[in-house]
Amino acid sequence: MRHLLALIRQNGNLLLFGFLLTCFSGFGQTFFVSLFVPYIQKYFQLSDSLFSSFYAIATLMSAAMLTWAGRFIDTVRLPKFTIRVMTGLAFSLIFLSQAYFFPMLIVGLFGIRLFGQGLMTHTSLTSMGKFFDFDRGKAISIAALGHPAGEAVFPIVFVSLIGAIGWRYSLVVAGLLVFMLIPLVLYFLFKENQYAKLKLFLPSPKKSQAEVNASKPWNVFKSRAFLILAPSNFASASIGTAFIFFQLKIGAERGWSPTWMAGSFAAYAIAGATGSIVGGLLTDRFSAKKMYPIILLPFLTGLTAFYFIDSPWVYPLFLAGIGMTNGFSNTVKNSALAEMYGIAFLGSVRSVFITVMIFSTAIGPVLFGFLFDLGFTFHQLILFSMVAMVLSSINSLRIFRI
Repeated sequence: MRHLLALIRQNGNLLLFGFLLTCFSGFGQTFFVSLFVPYIQKYFQLSDSLFSSFYAIATLMSAAMLTWAGRFIDTVRLPKFTIRVMTGLAFSLIFLSQAYFFPMLIVGLFGIRLFGQGLMTHTSLTSMGKFFDFDRGKAISIAALGHPAGEAVFPIVFVSLIGAIGWRYSLVVAGLLVFMLIPLVLYFLFKENQYAKLKLFLPSPKKSQAEVNASKPWNVFKSRAFLILAPSNFASASIGTAFIFFQLKIGAERGWSPTWMAGSFAAYAIAGATGSIVGGLLTDRFSAKKMYPIILLPFLTGLTAFYFIDSPWVYPLFLAGIGMTNGFSNTVKNSALAEMYGIAFLGSVRSVFITVMIFSTAIGPVLFGFLFDLGFTFHQLILFSMVAMVLSSINSLRIFRI
């Protein structure tokens, strides 16, 4: 803990830069979009299944674009890249607020998913991976605390705001907030002569053809490291999103009130923050490669409890397991990418992995919905999820051979 406090004192401005980007990436996350869903559905007269399908399409489109857009963080100076990303998110929020025609809705959702969930987080965590070496795990864990912070604050604020001024003006407020945040973010980035660190973000010098080929998305997909790391990421993101997406259906099946289900998310946020910090400390002490095979353990523990226990208190325990895995894996995974691929093309490599994550968040609810329609029970899906996680964890043990 002493080392953690020293890191904050010495690099507080850079860590605040990363924290603010991950926090305001919440404007493109599913938890934020869900606040506006009833109003959007009412205006466009969309059913639950139809809206979720279009949302999945917008998410998949953003995932496909992210592989291309995310790589530019390796060749464009960080301040310029950050301004472009934040401006894109702000414009997308305001554009979505003016969506009076269906194509505008799809474009607006695509924009906030790409620039918010995708590139804001990508910019923050890639920067931490490049800025820090010895303390990389702790730095990423601190920056990643922005996610639970946004999850804790934004729903309360914007539910009240929507009730006061309506959903369209609330989106405009969100866009203006991102615009006003740009000077503050740049202030933290440039304060106290950060040139020694910022030079990492000058366009990279000419690399060998082998290094260039290694950074190309298709070659990242074929790499041995990708085949070891990706399955666990896919499993946690797709299964976690699916369970949260169908939480009211699950609650109705077990007789739990929507109020209890929503209130239980406090456990998710607290566990996510805890997992992020613990992951950073353990990563810097033992290395990300050694920690990676256990990232799914908290989620798997929560699933096991959820399978055998019907009491309402098991739901916050289950969400805590998801949150702990998400926080822990966010730190460990991003540190592992730097350890295994190096930092010269970290942006390109990470854009591939975040594309997989976004794709999995889109496919998870669709897969679960399809299985529900085929007659699979909730308990069967839990068992299926447990098997998938065990197999993914076993596969990740191959990391010790690299």
